[in-house]
Amino acid sequence: MISNLKLKLEALIEDVNMEDGITLQLFQKVTDSLFFLIKWAGIPFILYLLFEVTRL
Repeated sequence: MISNLKLKLEALIEDVNMEDGITLQLFQKVTDSLFFLIKWAGIPFILYLLFEVTRL
């Protein structure tokens, strides 16, 4: 079991060290999705806050 875990860990480390590894592609998709969410949910929220502040 430890040998199997060691092999998986070595494969993960090798994948992270590659420029176009699956792990980096996954992190890129996650950060792109978070940026898209922040951009399209955050801009209307900021506009709403500015509207509420100027209404006072």
